[in-house]
Amino acid sequence: MSKRTPLKYEEFVRKVVESLVGVDVFHGREFEGRITRRKIKVDVSFVLRIAGGADMLVLIECKHYNHRVPVDDIEEFHSKIDDIGAQKGILITTVGFQAGAVKAAMGRRIALALLTGHHQPGEIEYVVNYATQFVFTPQRSTEFFQGNMRCVLSTGERGMRFNSFSQVVGMLIVDAHAEQARSRADG
Repeated sequence: MSKRTPLKYEEFVRKVVESLVGVDVFHGREFEGRITRRKIKVDVSFVLRIAGGADMLVLIECKHYNHRVPVDDIEEFHSKIDDIGAQKGILITTVGFQAGAVKAAMGRRIALALLTGHHQPGEIEYVVNYATQFVFTPQRSTEFFQGNMRCVLSTGERGMRFNSFSQVVGMLIVDAHAEQARSRADG
């Protein structure tokens, strides 16, 4: 992938999220704060219609950093979510999160994710193979929809390389099954 600026990273995240959720995803949309009445610009956002007609507003904050996201970014994002009245917040970054930021996000129910086009140390490659369930092999892709993704609160320390939309869906399914298995084991 080419060198990204914060604005290009936000657009990259918007495209990835739009591909995943299948609804219109907005970049740079402004909301009026319920408490402050000020205009609040959000990096990426979308609305999901839940069964029964309820709408769920999801805000995504993008951090194109060369360092791990600190706890104050989590607190600032939580204030934004609360002021707007969104139901869910996701903070996505290029590098990772400080330990305090992970704890704060867990306490505030903010999802954290690493999404980068750069190969990461220790990443594994997800490839579907008809002969075996999963085969992990290194690959290089020039396609738009490729990168490294790690959902910090659920999959632990290893990222997974994806080279297509179907690989991302496969990773999410594998992660969901692993989370269910952990929940059953915890009792």
